[in-house]
Amino acid sequence: MRHTDGRRETAVVSQTRRRETHVDLRDRRRGTAVIPRSGKKGRKRRFRRRLFSLVLICVLALAALMGTPLGSGLRNALALGGSSARLQQYAREHGLSASDYPEKLVELYERNPETEQFVFEYPLMKDNPPSDDLSGLDTSSVPLLMQWDQRWGYGQYAGNLFGLSGCGPTCLSMVAIYLTGDTSMTPRWMGEFASSHGYAVEGSGSAWALFSEGGKELGFDVTEIPLDEERILANLEVNNPIVAVMGPGDFTTTGHFIVLTGYENGKIRVNDPNNRGNSEKLWEFDRIQSQIRDLWVFRNL
Repeated sequence: MRHTDGRRETAVVSQTRRRETHVDLRDRRRGTAVIPRSGKKGRKRRFRRRLFSLVLICVLALAALMGTPLGSGLRNALALGGSSARLQQYAREHGLSASDYPEKLVELYERNPETEQFVFEYPLMKDNPPSDDLSGLDTSSVPLLMQWDQRWGYGQYAGNLFGLSGCGPTCLSMVAIYLTGDTSMTPRWMGEFASSHGYAVEGSGSAWALFSEGGKELGFDVTEIPLDEERILANLEVNNPIVAVMGPGDFTTTGHFIVLTGYENGKIRVNDPNNRGNSEKLWEFDRIQSQIRDLWVFRNL
């Protein structure tokens, strides 16, 4: 009986081992199928982590570079690369490079193609002495003068090029020349007046006080008026020019000065020192009303 039991035990053990061996083989087969897939996922994760680290290093290095003179040149190159082919072609033909054009000047051209000559010729003309003789200018109506006129636009005003920040002095010049007939009160002259009297705001342009106070210092009767259509039209009908501060909208994305010069066919005519196209249009009061921030009427004493 013990011998028989031993054979039975041996048979049971043998069957158990075969089952265990079979299970072990299946497990190993499963393992052989799973392990490579797990390895691929691991390699992908490691690759993504390394790629992310590399990109992060590049971004940080680029950010640090932008604070250097080389970075400034890179910014200018990127800005010029995004502008029209006309500017790029002009630069190549005249032996100029992207670094010759301030970024803000390139942006001015992209916003307003009217400034093409002013922007294109900046590297060639910026050091020329200003020539702002306006003798012969028609002063029977408020003359349209542009802040980016090459005769004065390359000069400095309020920490920037006059062509970029000189809308205030240019507006006051238009009004003063119209009321007095004195063409020596050019935008450049008015910019010097604003700077010497504390009305030029570094990095911003002109203080509103250039008109409310500076206008009086120049000998004009200056009256601040409310945003009232009848009051505005009454002054325009008797040829009193009105300086307007404009907020974001049709004329600017930040702040800007223009001159309301007349009333025709139920609409308002303006002199925009930054855009001839705007000056050739007639504007409905309802269109510009919400953009007006303040108004000053100018008269002779």
